[in-house]
Amino acid sequence: MAALEFQTAAGKINYDAGLTPDGRIIHKAKAYRFVEKDVSPENLQTALAALSQLSSWTVLTYEKIVTSTVTE
Repeated sequence: MAALEFQTAAGKINYDAGLTPDGRIIHKAKAYRFVEKDVSPENLQTALAALSQLSSWTVLTYEKIVTSTVTE
């Protein structure tokens, strides 16, 4: 039977970095590695919100990206 084995996790902040000349949003992102696999959503948001204050861009979303390996 196949199973998922946790490998890594990262927190990602997506930003609105302004507009292009034709009016489309410029998206920027910053990822922070070494997030614990069992971090609570509240703690992750608190950490990413604190890190996002280092940027002058407007935050669009926070994400948790998990990488797993499928094993047999």
